[in-house]
Amino acid sequence: MAVVGARRPTPYGEAVAERLATDLAAAGVVVVSGLALGVDAAAHEGALIGGGCTVAVLGSGVDVIYPAANAGLARRLLDAGGAILSQFPDGTVPRAANFPRRNWIIAALADLVVVVEAAEGSGALITADAALHLGKQVMAVPGSVFSALSVGCHQLLRDGAGLVQNARDVLADLSSPGEVLDDPLAAPERFRIAEPADGSRDPLLRHLDDSLPGDPGVLARKLGLPFGDLIARLTRLELEGRVVRRGAGYVKVHGRGTSREESE
Repeated sequence: MAVVGARRPTPYGEAVAERLATDLAAAGVVVVSGLALGVDAAAHEGALIGGGCTVAVLGSGVDVIYPAANAGLARRLLDAGGAILSQFPDGTVPRAANFPRRNWIIAALADLVVVVEAAEGSGALITADAALHLGKQVMAVPGSVFSALSVGCHQLLRDGAGLVQNARDVLADLSSPGEVLDDPLAAPERFRIAEPADGSRDPLLRHLDDSLPGDPGVLARKLGLPFGDLIARLTRLELEGRVVRRGAGYVKVHGRGTSREESE
């Protein structure tokens, strides 16, 4: 899902974006945004806090991190197994005309776009409009009637966008029609990972080496798993002490691989 919004949000907007992304990433949802200051940065940070994967789409070349203030965030995003994408060649500097095109890419990558604080005519509304043209779901967070940053979100809500109060609302829209969650913040089935109760029997371990780091993207393609599902499974194995991160990849802890039964 994509989380987009104002570059100069209120503390409320920034907190909402971070909390939404944290809870959704913890449920295995990949969070997409534009690495801009404000709501975008808060969404990427939240996804990292939630132990998940986040993707940044740039209006410049991937070798020109903009804004420069978010260069550290970009590095941490990559270290956590995320990605930085751009449709522009290396060396392309950020120009105003690039960002509406960037916003279409954000909308195209996401199943659902959530707008958190957007003034009238803002870039976040371009992303929402692009999502609608592409047949994607759009949701919005309501704000104060006294704030100019609420105008865009309230317009979207008047036009039929889904209302977001917390991650529950987003997960309900991403889940299959009629699905009811027993735990209000639990992930729907499509975001849960079919895992063996005993992590030592997880077949994913057979695809990891104990010296050469396994790239999550390659593993996801090899196993036919959604990237978010793979990261969540690797995170569980990491917590169990069966794998460790090495750079942007993962290695199996020596002596804690698959069980003998599975090897035979």
